[in-house]
Amino acid sequence: MNRLTLFILLLCGVILPASAQKNFKYKATLQKIDSTGFYRIGLQPALVAKAKPDLSDIRIADAKGNFVPYIQAGSLPQKSQKSFVVFPEVNNTPKTDTSTVFIIENKTGLVLDRLWVKLQNTAVKRKVNLLGSDDLNQWFAIQEDIPLQEAVQNSEGTYQQLLSFPASNYRYLKIQVNDKNKTPVKFLQAGIYTEYASAAQNYTAIAPVNVIRADSNKTTFIDIKLNDNYQVNKLHLDISAPRYYKRGVTVYQFVNNGKDLLSEAELSSDKAPDLLIAAKTSHLLIEINNGDNQPLSIGGTKAYQSDEYLISYLEAKQSYQFLAGDSLAMTPEYDLKFFADSIRGNTPVIKHDTVIKNTNYAVTAKPAGKDYTILIWVAIIVSLGLLLFLTLKMTREVKKQEGEK
Repeated sequence: MNRLTLFILLLCGVILPASAQKNFKYKATLQKIDSTGFYRIGLQPALVAKAKPDLSDIRIADAKGNFVPYIQAGSLPQKSQKSFVVFPEVNNTPKTDTSTVFIIENKTGLVLDRLWVKLQNTAVKRKVNLLGSDDLNQWFAIQEDIPLQEAVQNSEGTYQQLLSFPASNYRYLKIQVNDKNKTPVKFLQAGIYTEYASAAQNYTAIAPVNVIRADSNKTTFIDIKLNDNYQVNKLHLDISAPRYYKRGVTVYQFVNNGKDLLSEAELSSDKAPDLLIAAKTSHLLIEINNGDNQPLSIGGTKAYQSDEYLISYLEAKQSYQFLAGDSLAMTPEYDLKFFADSIRGNTPVIKHDTVIKNTNYAVTAKPAGKDYTILIWVAIIVSLGLLLFLTLKMTREVKKQEGEK
């Protein structure tokens, strides 16, 4: 009976990890490593395209199917405090009963992909939305549903959290916390470390891109179609003429049967012909206002995703894989976030292989008829409980008989 109990526990240890993996539609094998330690794992556009917009459904699984803890690369703490630039808070921040709103001004004019915010110690579970604007009137979404971290044990009464997001150059940034009529959290300040703000953002090209151009009524329309729901952070236009130009540009993404405004920007001959946006889409539209000028000579249009990395502690010679594509998955909470200061800055970078369908998901897909999954699991749990009860009862009987002898 003791062997039976051990067998039941081992069976549970095998079934539960395998069951967790079946919820993910896609997988990609990670590059094998020769030495144990922390690694920075790049997320290629093909993987991000299969994941949720906030990447909350990405998991790293080992050969046994157990999930391996990770943190986002941008979450590493910064040692230097001398190069921190505080963005001034906008005084006319609106007050509401349902959300905490904190608006700051990016006077540096730099393109940003991260922001450090300082908060009064709190241990609540809230989500943060980040929006951008150039006039404090019209706001555009940059990143949604960013988990608000809980304060780590300290004696200072405050803590700092990093918000990572697609590169943006808005003059104003709005941090919005959905309090749901609960007591609000308190933001103290926000800013950047100049050594990171001055560093160039790296991008990975998204291919293939199908582009159709049309010129009509003083406007150039560039229709962009991608072969998947990619994360798009930059559009590059190869403009060859005229020598001098300055045109207003509007970028939209198509959603269902309509289109949503993403950005209003400007193309000018005195800067790079890049449009910075934040979209998870397969269909975009660029409208260029030519006025009385001839249309721009555009040789091609390319789409890019800003580089994304996860950091995880991996064992040498072991097999790991990414899992993605679970619409019900939530952002995981790993203890590793409390040990981020143990990670060195020069962490080695590894890649993942081609994204493929998860065969476990296909095999365990729900049948067309009635779904008895819940009843089956209830039966399994009841059976295991009954077996365990019988095991304990028989063990007591054996001990009792031995005692009587």
